[in-house]
Amino acid sequence: MTVTGKFLDRQLAEDARYGGRMDLDELPSLPGALDRHLRSCARFSAGRLRVNQEIRARFAQRAGVVRLLAYAYAGMPGYRDSWRPALTDGPVSVGSADFLLARWRDEERLARQAAEEVGLDFSWREVERQDGHGLVIDGAGRPLWDVAVYPEDGYIVSRHGPGRVLRELAARREMLAGLDLRAEADRTLLRLLAGTGALGGGCEGDVG
Repeated sequence: MTVTGKFLDRQLAEDARYGGRMDLDELPSLPGALDRHLRSCARFSAGRLRVNQEIRARFAQRAGVVRLLAYAYAGMPGYRDSWRPALTDGPVSVGSADFLLARWRDEERLARQAAEEVGLDFSWREVERQDGHGLVIDGAGRPLWDVAVYPEDGYIVSRHGPGRVLRELAARREMLAGLDLRAEADRTLLRLLAGTGALGGGCEGDVG
C-alpha cells in the first residue's frame, strides 16, 4: 500500500469512528454562521464518509482520485504537500450534475461564512484532569466555548472546520471536472459523488 493510501485509510478510519454522531443540541450555543455550517455537515457527514470510503476502494489504482480525497486533510499530521492537486477553476461540463454543483455551492457558502467568524481549521485539545473533556480550538487559536466538552462532541466539531469542508468541496469539483461519461467507471464515480444509487434520485445521504 502506498504512503498516500496508508494516510488516507487512517484518516477515513478516524472519520468512521467520530463521524456517526453530531448532536449539536447538546453543545453550548455557537455563532450563527458556524452553527449553520455544522448543521449542514451533520446532515451529510455519515453519507459522505460512506461515499469517500467507496471511492477509495473502487479507485485505489487512480492516484489522482485518491490524492484528491487526501487533499481534504491537508495540513494534518502525515499529509504531504506533494499530494496537493493543481486545482482548476474552469467550468464543469457535466450537465447532469447541475443539481450537485448547486448543493455544493450552498455548502461552500455556509463554510465561508463560518470561516469569517471563526477561521478555517479547528483542532481538539484535551484538558488535563477533566476526565477526557477538552476544548475545540478555532482557526484563530481561541476556544469555541468557555467550557470543556465531551470528546465525542468536540472532536466531531474539530473535524468539520470550514477549511477542511472547503478543501473537500474543491476536490469534488476537480473530480467532477475530470469525468469522461463515456467510461462506465466515471459514470460510477459521478453516481458516488451524487451520493445516490442513480442520478435523478434524492440527494440525501451524501458528506465529511
